[in-house]
Amino acid sequence: MRYRDVGVFLGIAFGLTWLLWVVEQVTGVQILFFAAMMSVAVATFVAARWVWRPSDLPRATSLVPVRPLPRTLRWCALAAGLFLVMGALALALNHVTGVYPADLGHLDWTRGLGPALVQFVLILPLAFCEEWGWRGYLLNRLREGLGTWPALIVIGVIGGLWHLPFYVRPWFAMSPDARASFVPFVIFVVLFGVVLGLLRLASGSIWPAVVAHAVNNTIVFGYLDVLVSPGVEINPWVAALSGWQGWLILIAAAAVLTMAGPLRIHRRMAINKG
Repeated sequence: MRYRDVGVFLGIAFGLTWLLWVVEQVTGVQILFFAAMMSVAVATFVAARWVWRPSDLPRATSLVPVRPLPRTLRWCALAAGLFLVMGALALALNHVTGVYPADLGHLDWTRGLGPALVQFVLILPLAFCEEWGWRGYLLNRLREGLGTWPALIVIGVIGGLWHLPFYVRPWFAMSPDARASFVPFVIFVVLFGVVLGLLRLASGSIWPAVVAHAVNNTIVFGYLDVLVSPGVEINPWVAALSGWQGWLILIAAAAVLTMAGPLRIHRRMAINKG
């Protein structure tokens, strides 16, 4: 069966995450956030190493730079800068439209960005675990049969649904707040994944996507703590990069990356190989 490894990957990634959810509910030990991200790397290794079995696993999963290292490093810097700018633009748009006016008179950079920088260093290996699976292994596998854009979107939906245990309370009862936030979160994850996937394709390596993922989960999220007044309730449908205004920014970024050439580059590489 051609895609048996993909089924193994999804079974392990989802199965381990729900198993971790059960353990967390039973023991009360908060392990899901960190261990679930590592489960994606476990699923990738098992599916690729023992089921798919490519001759060159690092290259087949975009683990090593396809192009010279300095070019990959420049893409990592661009990826980090892109998400820092997009996050700032989203909050600026929130402020201008009055959705979440920034508390400019009481800026306290130590309130959010200082801890976020520390978290960035800690999250980077976990971001690698996810990106090696979603944009390294799975994107390469699904592009073979689905094509680039369907693969990008399908992986985004899969990634969004994979996060469901983070929103589910004991006995599978989701609170109204969780239900209200999960749908916009999935939409965000799809668009977020498209941008990360385009960065992966453009650079030929997962590392720009790893850096961008870590920047988004720490520093960009930290923007809210710095600029929005303490105690203000965050509406997931409109707040920052994960709200609808942020979706427009992500769509614009995806359009720019597409026009900048990552898809054309890989299409030309495929033609040359043929």
